[in-house]
Amino acid sequence: MNALKHNRKCAFLPAFLFAFILCAVHYPLPTAYAGGPGSAAVQILKTDISPRAMGMGGSFVAVADDIYAINYNPAGLARLYVPEASAMYLAGFKDSELGYYAFGMPMPFLGLAGLEKPAMAASLIVSDAGRFNWRTINEDGSVSSRGLDAQTDKILTLSYGEKIYSGEVNLEGYHAQIEQYLGMSVKYITSNMLQRYSGSALAFDGGWLIREPNLGLTLGAGLANYSGGIKYVSETEKLPSILRLGMAWQRPTVMDQTLLVTLEGDFYTAETQKSLRLGLEYSFEKIFKARIGYKGLKILGFSEDNKGMAWGLGVCYNDMALDFASSLGNEVFNTSQLAFSYKFTGFANKAYKRKVNFKERKLSPKTEKPAYKSKTKKPQPAENENRQDSDFFLIH
Repeated sequence: MNALKHNRKCAFLPAFLFAFILCAVHYPLPTAYAGGPGSAAVQILKTDISPRAMGMGGSFVAVADDIYAINYNPAGLARLYVPEASAMYLAGFKDSELGYYAFGMPMPFLGLAGLEKPAMAASLIVSDAGRFNWRTINEDGSVSSRGLDAQTDKILTLSYGEKIYSGEVNLEGYHAQIEQYLGMSVKYITSNMLQRYSGSALAFDGGWLIREPNLGLTLGAGLANYSGGIKYVSETEKLPSILRLGMAWQRPTVMDQTLLVTLEGDFYTAETQKSLRLGLEYSFEKIFKARIGYKGLKILGFSEDNKGMAWGLGVCYNDMALDFASSLGNEVFNTSQLAFSYKFTGFANKAYKRKVNFKERKLSPKTEKPAYKSKTKKPQPAENENRQDSDFFLIH
């Protein structure tokens, strides 16, 4: 029976991978008609939405272990074992700004693969590109001016992720413990330019993760913003679709400290651009975290106009976390992000609570044995005393 279940799990995996690879291979075909950098609409979809990811140069597709996995690799949501909420603020050039709000939690039912409970999450991005002065020349030659919103975008995302495989694989004598995750997202995008031209579109994301916990190695792949484009009036503009491939390696160093190194390649299929990113995170006693990263490495044909370094800091206290990051790229203004996150550990899923209670029950017999012994010892002396008393009265 166990062998049958194992075979069913193995057979379930290729079906998902085939669908994911089919989308990834089919979509880049129109890149022959793609424009240059910045030619796609709703450029905010290319922004790093996460101080942690931004601090590591945007290399996050193979990390994806918190609520911000929604934006990089929805498969990572399956690693949420308690509900988590986060709010983030991004300050850009002049008066441009962005707000991000997200909440995710594990579901109270098993996933499609039947291994563990999946997780779902929802997020909202509200972006404002700032004010724009609209000047017109009147018939009398005078100039009139009024302020308009340059561009406002809103992105609502619903994501799902689950573990689809867990087992041991023999690799040339090494018994690797393999874990695999899959996830997908649906986005509803609305955009308004100069308070006159508006459009909306649906887009889809897909993600895959494979981990070997004993080695601390993770591989990740994600396809973001898969869509037919967004239509303004009569013109349809492409969205900045991104194919992300990356790897991450995490190991403990000394005491309760860890080192995380990430490498990622981003392929902007609608803009004929490739970006290679490198990131590093060092965790001190699970309280303080320091991050540094670089995007735009010129290796193997990778290049990016907005290349440069990024850095970030994080502080964790119990269930709360505060993260900050800033970019040092070739921008007119260095953007910065600040986020607050909270994990509701008191609302762990039932499966997790059962495990804790079961472990506690194993210790209960140890505490019950002394009480049992005391009960058996007490009747014996009492019986002896009664016998002695009865003998005494008979003699008397």
